[in-house]
Amino acid sequence: MIKINLLILIIISSFQSWSLQGLTIQTIDYSFQDKWHRTVSSSTPKISIAEHVFKKQYFYVTAIASDFALDAEGRANVTYSIFITSPNGSSYAEQKDLPLIQGMVTNKTNLQMSNNVLKICFEENDEFGKYVIGIEIIDHVSGEQKKLQSNLKLVELPSYKDTKVKNDADFSTWISTYYQHQKPEEALSYYLYYAKSKLSDNESSFWPVFSIFMEIAKNNAYLLPQITECYVKQDLKTKIYLLYLLRYSGIGTADFYEQLEGDEKKTYLKLKDSPDKDFYGEITDPAQLDMLWGTFTASGSYEPILKLIQTLDYEKYQGALDNFKKSKQTEEDRNLALKNAIYNALVWSMKSNARQHELVKAYLVWALNNETLSEIQKTELKNLMFSKNSGEK
Repeated sequence: MIKINLLILIIISSFQSWSLQGLTIQTIDYSFQDKWHRTVSSSTPKISIAEHVFKKQYFYVTAIASDFALDAEGRANVTYSIFITSPNGSSYAEQKDLPLIQGMVTNKTNLQMSNNVLKICFEENDEFGKYVIGIEIIDHVSGEQKKLQSNLKLVELPSYKDTKVKNDADFSTWISTYYQHQKPEEALSYYLYYAKSKLSDNESSFWPVFSIFMEIAKNNAYLLPQITECYVKQDLKTKIYLLYLLRYSGIGTADFYEQLEGDEKKTYLKLKDSPDKDFYGEITDPAQLDMLWGTFTASGSYEPILKLIQTLDYEKYQGALDNFKKSKQTEEDRNLALKNAIYNALVWSMKSNARQHELVKAYLVWALNNETLSEIQKTELKNLMFSKNSGEK
């Protein structure tokens, strides 16, 4: 993966004013549009650019443009086409005349990303090698064109055994920075390390950690053959962890489950009958907050951050913990006290993660300025962002 700082294109554009500029985005990061559209225009999002992919691994192609012309009414009309050429020189795929920028534009020097994205993967019968991705941008107002070209290699998926996890610190670093350096092909090795290590002895941390790997597996089903291949070589405890992964990510197959026997079969049937973990519904357990953070860590997506922001409405339960000690301690009293505890954990986690992750802070700023929020959510968001301990200066 190469990190492209999009500020580079801005600098280039400033020295080539009024000349159509363009950039190809090819990435395996399915949340790249969140990072582009859900952060303020003054920020520079970091999007991982794919140099290689594996068979059945989805990747995304789109285009960015700036310094296009406007008509007399201030409207832009820019389209683009995608041409993918296979290693033997033949056409592999193409999409023509996709809208890139159309309509009123306030600042034509700002980078504009097309909302029309090609999502594609190479199939089992496709040949390995270098594929060429061509982008042709056409400014229909000025008549100017911009042609771009990049390479993408289709390579063989390495064995999970090739990835060595050094220690607990290595594991912790990998999961905490995953959304910045996405390497799903390494996920199985790290998950096996977790399942076999003493880290997994802490039951309270299971769902937060598991949610990271669940999100990775759910969006990278091409890893399934490796998971089922390694399954037969594991001890019962590790097999159970793998069953959790297959069940809750939704990538397990009926053929695989039908072959299970004994304790493995019993475990699967129990998991099959268990409800999915709904952390986008009503928050009734602090572990749901951890799972939302885990989902963000695995993807860098905006949706879990929005759900966390919406849960700031629990501010109205403040005081319920203290009142619980004096109350009759009914079920309702317990529920109110629990929601107070969830609110306290939520505020702490949002402050902490906003300090640690620039993207979290960027999402919070964008949401405060653009999202439809309740008055409580707005007030609480302002308080936690601009408090002395929030990391804001």
